[in-house]
Amino acid sequence: MYRATLIALFYLLLGNTQCLAQGFSYDGNRWYEIEVSIFTNQGLPDANPELFLPDDVSLSYPSPILELIPLSQFYSVDFPLSSSSGSPVNAAEQMAESSEPLIGPVYRAANNNFRKVDKLRDAFIALDESAHEFTRYNRNLELSPNHRLLYHAVWRQPVLNKVQASAIQIIGGDRFGAHSELEGSLTISYNINRVDIDALLWRNVFNISSELDWDVPLPPLSEHTEADNPGLVIERVYPMLQTRQTISNQLHYLDHPAFGMLVEVRPYELPPLVDFSLD
Repeated sequence: MYRATLIALFYLLLGNTQCLAQGFSYDGNRWYEIEVSIFTNQGLPDANPELFLPDDVSLSYPSPILELIPLSQFYSVDFPLSSSSGSPVNAAEQMAESSEPLIGPVYRAANNNFRKVDKLRDAFIALDESAHEFTRYNRNLELSPNHRLLYHAVWRQPVLNKVQASAIQIIGGDRFGAHSELEGSLTISYNINRVDIDALLWRNVFNISSELDWDVPLPPLSEHTEADNPGLVIERVYPMLQTRQTISNQLHYLDHPAFGMLVEVRPYELPPLVDFSLD
């Protein structure tokens, strides 16, 4: 009787595990839609050194790493409306200055980097508002005097095991020179029947001077420039180094005295490809 009860319990647990596990799409991967909001905690006790980056912790960006591409970027067209000097381009003057004779019509050079995006099937595309489900949360954060929204994005991706997973570069908040208020990465990976999120994030606080020389790495996928820096340096660094085991379709909160993160992972199945034929 006892053995029969154990066998029944085993199959019950096995059935629950299979229900929790995300199925494979036709490309052989488990896909998820992920939404993230990261925000400041404005009531941060500035004088608490226990929240600073410890001396024995070195910040770094994992490899491989990639960045989300905004969906709007695929629909922008770069028209040469002005020259490098800032003056408007005059097509007649350009043809007159050209050393080659004008024979036939002049065509604009082809944009070899253009491709049509499929937001239902392409991975790591930062989706537009139609896919946002944190709108109410973000609105409450922006209206609150205790918080300020630094980053928000929704994207879809195949979730691989930790060995195969690529990190996603996270940049948010105001930018001062080569650094921003929020920097770091998120790595989303599959572990048995759940999705794990490794948050390697840090919040930089800027001031006109600093007593310490913070060793903060430059974002690997961003242009490094000192432009738009009003003489500010990083005064303090608050790290968030956490791993969270998530449950699908449930809101998760990663807490830290300096900033917090809301995250939700939602199972996603790639829509079937359309078999089009003229026959």
